[in-house]
Amino acid sequence: MDLRLLLLSLCTFAAGLAEAILTGILPSLANDLHVSLSLAGQLTSLFSLSFAIAAPLLGWLTRGADCRRLLVITLLVFAAFNAGAALSPGYVSLLLMRIGMAACCGLLIMQASLLAVELAPAAQRGRAIGLIFMGISGSLVFGVPAGVLVNDWFGWRWIFAAIALYSLPLAALLRIALPRRTLDSPASSEAYRRQLRSPVLNLAQLVSILLLGGHFTLFAYITPWFQQVAGITDSRGIALTLLLIGLAAIGGGYLGGWLSDHLGHRRALLVVPVLFAVAMLAIPLSLGHPWLLLGALMIWSTISWMISPAVQSYLLASDPASGSAGVALNTSAMHLGVALGAALGGAVISLAGIAWTPWVGISLVAASVLCAALSCWFGREPQAAGISAPSR
Repeated sequence: MDLRLLLLSLCTFAAGLAEAILTGILPSLANDLHVSLSLAGQLTSLFSLSFAIAAPLLGWLTRGADCRRLLVITLLVFAAFNAGAALSPGYVSLLLMRIGMAACCGLLIMQASLLAVELAPAAQRGRAIGLIFMGISGSLVFGVPAGVLVNDWFGWRWIFAAIALYSLPLAALLRIALPRRTLDSPASSEAYRRQLRSPVLNLAQLVSILLLGGHFTLFAYITPWFQQVAGITDSRGIALTLLLIGLAAIGGGYLGGWLSDHLGHRRALLVVPVLFAVAMLAIPLSLGHPWLLLGALMIWSTISWMISPAVQSYLLASDPASGSAGVALNTSAMHLGVALGAALGGAVISLAGIAWTPWVGISLVAASVLCAALSCWFGREPQAAGISAPSR
């Protein structure tokens, strides 16, 4: 394994943890800040919306910058925002710190993904992207369950303090290990136009938005769902369940890249949403059967991390000339999906109750399957999208 890719994965681990940590501590944080569960959930929704806006904007503003220096500076600023979150006196100040974190995370993940593709051999680019997303999914394994326990023992503020401390030595290691490299800007206007005027590629972006929207309709509120619907009420039981879900997820990014490399990017784009729809449907149907529910949750978690490398491999292979812009747009699309899911989940909780969140999520996932099928169908005819024929 290339150690430089491992460091980039550790970088995305920090970014993923900053985003996902609220899923484990939401009830406690809401009580401490004296806000409703739905309003606390919007800290995730607004984080992801800020991420989606900041990623392409910062990509354009930092075009031509040395990638190593940019990653190091961004990680240090990210640490400062986490320190500010740890010291936040109330909801509004925490929200502002979360917006700052989101902007940093957008730049970190986008640059890490593009640099990983640059450093990896051409035949292993799908797996390189998968390794980067293993860092994000790995945050579910170690970070979120540990955050539940840290919150239970010391309070939620110490979690953000720990993320800040983790980021400092990592910035030093990136400074030492990474090469000085100026990447082609993913934000050139022509590359974006090629992506945005292609129905095939727009449908692929919708796959990410709708699938992750469906996922986060439930996942953003997974701890209160455990407590109120699944009957898992104690902190240790929740932490253990999140640990098992995270262990299942950690290989999802790599599996998504491997599937694209071996099955073909077009088939992978269709297969992953179908598998995810089946796994998510199994969750509410398994209630009352603890072991079946745990198995369904673990499979659901694994497949949720397969979609990003599958979509990004599809975008890169479908139009290599603008593929880096497609990756940048997909970074935003993923977080639009998270924002959609967290906002929709909060609305469902307020209007119908938390038990309905997986069912609403399943409807979004079903729409993502349709978008994948349409993208693959239209992609069979290059003229339909105005792009070169896919290689597979």
